[in-house]
Amino acid sequence: MLKVKVTAIFAIILSFVFSVAIMSFSSAQERKQNLQTNQLKAEHIYDSIHAEILKPITISRTMAIDSLLHTLLCEEKSYSEEEMEKIMADYLSIIRDKMGYIATFVISEQTHRYYTPKGITKIVNPKTSPYDIWYQLFLESGKEYDLDTDRDQSNGYRWTVFVNVRIIDKTGKLLGVCGVGLFMDNLQEMLENYEVRYKVKINLIDPEGLVQVDADSANIENAYIVEAILDKPKANTFSYAKRGLRGFRLTRYMEDLEWFLVVQGNAEEAGLRIMVTLMLVVSCLMLIGVFLIVMHFVKLTEQRSVLVKDEEDPLTGLPNRNYFKEAYGELGVFNTTRYKSLVVFDVDRFKILNDMQDGDDILRNMIIIVREVVEGQGLLLRWGGDEFVVLMEIQADEAEKEFKAICTAVKEKLDVTMSVGIVEVNLSDRIKTNYYRAVQLCYAAKESGGNGVRRQ
Repeated sequence: MLKVKVTAIFAIILSFVFSVAIMSFSSAQERKQNLQTNQLKAEHIYDSIHAEILKPITISRTMAIDSLLHTLLCEEKSYSEEEMEKIMADYLSIIRDKMGYIATFVISEQTHRYYTPKGITKIVNPKTSPYDIWYQLFLESGKEYDLDTDRDQSNGYRWTVFVNVRIIDKTGKLLGVCGVGLFMDNLQEMLENYEVRYKVKINLIDPEGLVQVDADSANIENAYIVEAILDKPKANTFSYAKRGLRGFRLTRYMEDLEWFLVVQGNAEEAGLRIMVTLMLVVSCLMLIGVFLIVMHFVKLTEQRSVLVKDEEDPLTGLPNRNYFKEAYGELGVFNTTRYKSLVVFDVDRFKILNDMQDGDDILRNMIIIVREVVEGQGLLLRWGGDEFVVLMEIQADEAEKEFKAICTAVKEKLDVTMSVGIVEVNLSDRIKTNYYRAVQLCYAAKESGGNGVRRQ
């Protein structure tokens, strides 16, 4: 009897292997053809989107070297504010009318005026307006230009991809920042047409996996596709990854934009018919079916494990920004009254220290000291690089005392200093606004020499 069972099981396994071999052989060429077809579609999408965004980059860089603009900014204070506003509005209106980009702007480093074709819309001040901190961060990045997805306050808060370019005169002096904004509506219309035509989902994401461009506005700066970054895409070709049984993901680095193009979709119907046939064979083989179920649960366990790793910083073991996003939503509001204050801190002159010492050791040892104080009083996260965020369950004045003690301990034990910004959590504000207020205070502490705490 045992021999019969063994023989039967062996016959079932042979039948399964034989069936899979035949179907695999017959579908190999079709899979190869589908992959080539999907890559060609992705290449076409890449060329169209790249050309659409490269144009405003070119226009912005041309503005930045315009000798007339240089002269106007250098002689800005020789005119009254009203005269300068009229001159700059006329200058930007010409660019807007010729190039077709409504969101055209210049920011003067001398006066911090934000010029548009409508005139001076505001005075850029990162210390008083959380939304203006992008200007300070861009200048500190050292980049010639970058892309920034944000809502345009001058044009009805429409989602816009801004191209920011620094204006440098012949002596190397910073005169300001200029650029144009590409309204998201135009990109979304292009994406929607390709998504319907090719039955795919298209996204542009930043190096952290955060969605910057999406046909659905709800996903912009709100959803992550971290797995596309893990595919390690390059600039000259698309990386390929499978998604489930029929899905695929093609990702390519857009070097000029410092973003990634992600194209996701499913296999063609012919491939689906093959998979259905395969599933029918498997369903007839009960023994193999049980095996596949077990493997399925193993795979789910592995996926959960990967998800946990994606939400944990491997260096410090702390929850990271992905964890925070999953728990609270970066652009949402706090869904709990548990936390009373928000803290942002980083290491002073970390880039220099990192060149001279082991930067990873500095961060690990610093977090050991911080944990001793914070644990049990709040949630400590690694935000990125040497920047950390803490959601404290104590009021800001108490948090200030705790972090002054931490600064002293870090200085004594590690011979490094840190700058800290602390704000009371305002539940009526977005999380992003609370965070930016704390970042401003952290920068203020750093500008005062570091090794200190600033509280609002």
